[in-house]
Amino acid sequence: MANLALNVQARPTALGDVDVRVKFALLLSVSFLIFVWNSLALQAATLGVMVVLLLAAGVRAVEIARLVAMLWPAFALIVMIQGLWSPLGETPVWHLPEGLPLLGGAVFFRWEGLAFGLTVCCRLLIPLLAFLYLFATSSPNTIVLGLVRMRVPYRVAFLVSTTFRFVPLLLEELSSMRDAQRLRGIDVDAMGIGRKLVLNGRMLVPLIVASLRRAQQIEVALQSRGFSGSEKRTYLDAGRGRLRAAEWLAIVFLLALPPAAALLRAVTGLGTAVI
Repeated sequence: MANLALNVQARPTALGDVDVRVKFALLLSVSFLIFVWNSLALQAATLGVMVVLLLAAGVRAVEIARLVAMLWPAFALIVMIQGLWSPLGETPVWHLPEGLPLLGGAVFFRWEGLAFGLTVCCRLLIPLLAFLYLFATSSPNTIVLGLVRMRVPYRVAFLVSTTFRFVPLLLEELSSMRDAQRLRGIDVDAMGIGRKLVLNGRMLVPLIVASLRRAQQIEVALQSRGFSGSEKRTYLDAGRGRLRAAEWLAIVFLLALPPAAALLRAVTGLGTAVI
């Protein structure tokens, strides 16, 4: 099962082979659920469930770790900013040394801001893991079929699929540019962050030109095949058209979870407080 956006390949498993409509329901459910709960404990529990689901679906732990590593600088910045300046902050984590001029003894970090920063990180990571689950365990044809069966117009479904196909192509083009630089004796890894930013900025124009060239090639290929976007079409592998009873139950449960959580919060206050 090839991933469309991250080049991740998942092993075939029962959880990975569920209908793509169940996966879309999961993505929609967690995307709303993360904003219903402010509680760090509930957000962390949801994150843990997503990690377990990915592992059970055949996605390797190293791929999950790679996604987290890509976002680690942004997460660290969010936690630092919230810990230092969040209006929720009351309980100090530590103080600056008393002997420090001007700022000695001042509160440097607060627990509430730290917890809220971690909550924001969970809100960013949970939908990304849901995307990873969807695209790592579904082929492009399966995703298009799933969208069409959800009454999405075929042209829109094809556009979504093509968009995600473009990402690995651009990453491959970027990797080729970096290899070309190394062959010319440019040691990118040994450069400082300032020179790296300048070098990456110079690669932006050829990357845009390459993406436009790819788009033109796809356009020519579609025109040569007489592509019209008509919904009256056949598929090489149509798969299962009907959902199993367990898949129906999973979709109903996933779609009912956010409103149920919102109602529970309104009645009992569950998930209102960050800590």
